[in-house]
Amino acid sequence: MSTDRRAGMTLLELLVVLMVLSLILTAAVKAWDVTLERGRYETTRKRLDQIATAITGDPGYVVAGRRADFGFIGDMGRLPENLAELAIAPPVSPPESSRWRGPYMRAPFNEAPTAFLFDGWGDSILYSKDSLFIRSYGGRGLADRTRWMTHSLGFERQALLLNSVQGRVVDVRGVTPPANDTILGAIKVTLEYPFEGRNYATSLTGLELTSGQFNFASIPQGSHTLRGKYIHFAPPRDSVMTTMNVTVYPGFGAQDVRLQLNVDWNSEP
Repeated sequence: MSTDRRAGMTLLELLVVLMVLSLILTAAVKAWDVTLERGRYETTRKRLDQIATAITGDPGYVVAGRRADFGFIGDMGRLPENLAELAIAPPVSPPESSRWRGPYMRAPFNEAPTAFLFDGWGDSILYSKDSLFIRSYGGRGLADRTRWMTHSLGFERQALLLNSVQGRVVDVRGVTPPANDTILGAIKVTLEYPFEGRNYATSLTGLELTSGQFNFASIPQGSHTLRGKYIHFAPPRDSVMTTMNVTVYPGFGAQDVRLQLNVDWNSEP
């Protein structure tokens, strides 16, 4: 005798299967959430780092032994008023005097130019030129400080904007001009640098150049132009000029600069 049994599943077995599937789905969702959150965190971390570099420059970018990238500050001589200035040129009057060389933050082809203003969670990145840091709230706003991501600009305001350029004027022999006014001419030293987004120049002459020594204060970091000029008093009052670039490092400035003029103090009448 044979018994005909139909294959099937009991209610208990069905509940067990559903429970297992539920556990697998829950684990998959949690793993996806963790992966997504990790991606948002990494995106934000990189973005904060890129913004800080855009503002202060990349110290690792060196050309001919000198740092060549000083970011927004190196070009404009000031901190950005807001992060949008890293992508969109701020108005300067007259426009041709602007030192803006951006965009300092370049968006991928599929993003808006100002997409970098938002973190991985779609929230605005916090920046204040008085605080010298940039911050993401990590998707939790003000409620959870443990989630905040803060990136310092790495320097104090004085180091970024208030450096000095010190050096001396020398002749072809490397000698500073005599202090007894035996030369019949005038020396003028001019430093050109950005200030509040515009080209700016300040000069030292006469008593300001004791024995050819010069000292310019409150100079922003960056690569600036130093000019020296010597004007003969005697006819035909010809002049000698020289130009050089000086690299002003944050917190160190430019020290012991030699500005050499094509003259010989000993041959001066």
